[in-house]
Amino acid sequence: MLVRTHQDAEKTAVDEEKFVSRRYTLRADGMGHSFHETYVKPGCALHMWYKNHKETVICIEGEGRIEDLTEGGTWDLKPGVLYALDKHQQHILSSEKGMTVLCCFSPSLVGPEDHDEQGSYPLLDDDGSVIQR
Repeated sequence: MLVRTHQDAEKTAVDEEKFVSRRYTLRADGMGHSFHETYVKPGCALHMWYKNHKETVICIEGEGRIEDLTEGGTWDLKPGVLYALDKHQQHILSSEKGMTVLCCFSPSLVGPEDHDEQGSYPLLDDDGSVIQR
């Protein structure tokens, strides 16, 4: 059994200008997915396109918006609202006052991934080397 605390996840956090991603489980944990808590900072909009991963996200605190740039549509996010990027959709995630979401990635992230210029994570091997951009 794996048991992780918020403090444990801080050790693998990626803190960027627009968001903080705390990574609770990663590929090395052998779960088949990785699980993250992400805080979107107030007034920020993140353009993302997970070409190599599928992601499921549920809002647990605050409010925001998800805009699907691939298939079209915009949805308001508030606690209890979930979205899933099942077709690698390009999207914009935004929040005026700050928002916390829980995210599940498949395949699992290794840990050091950060968004590239297209808003994507590279697909990494277990040692952190790039398999695919």
